[in-house]
Amino acid sequence: MQDFFHWMLRNGSYFLLVSITITLIRIRYLTGCLRYVGLFVGLAALGEIVSLITAELNIRNLHILHVYTILEFNLIALFYRSFFGQFYPRWLVPALMLGFTGFAVLNSLLLQPLNRYNTYARGLEALLVMAMALLCFYKMLTELSAKRLDKHPVFWINTGYLLYFAGSLFFLILSNAVITDSNRALILMVFGLHSFLMVLMHLLISVGLWFSPRLR
Repeated sequence: MQDFFHWMLRNGSYFLLVSITITLIRIRYLTGCLRYVGLFVGLAALGEIVSLITAELNIRNLHILHVYTILEFNLIALFYRSFFGQFYPRWLVPALMLGFTGFAVLNSLLLQPLNRYNTYARGLEALLVMAMALLCFYKMLTELSAKRLDKHPVFWINTGYLLYFAGSLFFLILSNAVITDSNRALILMVFGLHSFLMVLMHLLISVGLWFSPRLR
């Protein structure tokens, strides 16, 4: 199992090519809430490229994560806002976006500076996305607009978001403590697990985007 997580840590980024490829193939069908998922995949790809370049140049890139967290949450929130429509109060998701963005900025300025992991913001992001994912499932089950949920793009995408953020919550909150731990094997295994969860999310997103409805 340890070898598997080490392998995922080294090679997990390549699985992004799957979601990027599916996004490019299906891009003309990504309408409504799905267009925000396409942007999310693009942001993930850009973040990975920047991370690889800065690592190659031996440049610390934690400050980029602070900005990335805000952009990531808001794109995910826009996806849910578009899908929710009038089912929930229209002010709900914008209020979460505004509140989270304000908290993340204040956290970077006052609590966790740009040279540290923004674990408070990342942890709050995970909790909010999990909450929206559960609301999304409730809407889908209440409306039952699709006869087969396994063919519904949002079902797969929402499952990917929920599994990733639920599984990563412990890692996101305790990132600083894990990094300072002297047990290298533990560090590699934890980061490998995080990479596996990221891969799982992008594979599920890929399935969802593949089922994006054709334009008529």
